[in-house]
Amino acid sequence: MSQENVKIVRRTYEAFAAGDSSAIRESADPGLVTTRYEPDMTTWHGFEGFLHATADWTSDFDEFSITADDLIDADDRVIARVHQRARGRSSGAVVEADFWFVHTLAKGKVTRLDMFATKEQALKAVGLAE
Repeated sequence: MSQENVKIVRRTYEAFAAGDSSAIRESADPGLVTTRYEPDMTTWHGFEGFLHATADWTSDFDEFSITADDLIDADDRVIARVHQRARGRSSGAVVEADFWFVHTLAKGKVTRLDMFATKEQALKAVGLAE
């Protein structure tokens, strides 16, 4: 089942890159909980909460893209290194950074999305230490 979870997460990032919110919604459990640990430890609920979290994170950018690499199978969770590339709306400055997202899945749906600044934080969250 865990390799299936990796495929679900990969498809979700492909849908995000394509702007296909219907496909993203299809992979999300209605009770989805999204938590961004840094900079402000904020939590959103449901798919609409996920959309709000995304809008909150990207609102200062004219261009924004993410790619997910290094998907790590962790049983009912999948850890993804997420590379962000964006251009500041006001400054025009290009910003690139890597973040680590932990997706918890049940019955083929993402039930939690936890966003971390470092790989170490993500691994610790799932009980794996490097």
